[in-house]
Amino acid sequence: MRNLRRIATVCGLAAACTLAFGTSADATTYYASCSTTGAKGSMGADYPSGDLWEYDTFKIAMSVTDTAADGHHVQIRFLSKEVGNSGTVKWPWHSFTSANGDTFTFSTTAQDDYGIVATGVEVARYEGSTYLNSCTDWS
Repeated sequence: MRNLRRIATVCGLAAACTLAFGTSADATTYYASCSTTGAKGSMGADYPSGDLWEYDTFKIAMSVTDTAADGHHVQIRFLSKEVGNSGTVKWPWHSFTSANGDTFTFSTTAQDDYGIVATGVEVARYEGSTYLNSCTDWS
């Protein structure tokens, strides 16, 4: 059942990526998704092509769902790894304060002067500014 939910989440995100960005013969899209108590989210990243693809603009679509009627809000953020650096770049959080079962989907872009060689997603649940729990996944 967990795999079916993950496939459904990724399929929904794939549709969102297609609507948000269209499709390009040169782009390759990678997906990541995870769920934690009270939240689930996913990310699709269109990787650029070409000799210096790591330094080009990545098109990103993200989706986060509040999965618990607990009064807490959910957040999602893009993660990346730079060329030659094993550390994780943590991009800004996007907060969603709607009700249980609601989903927030948006599109953005990412570019790093040091290049991007890996993409991921972090999904979290918060009470105000207090972190409660999270999950991460890499494409």
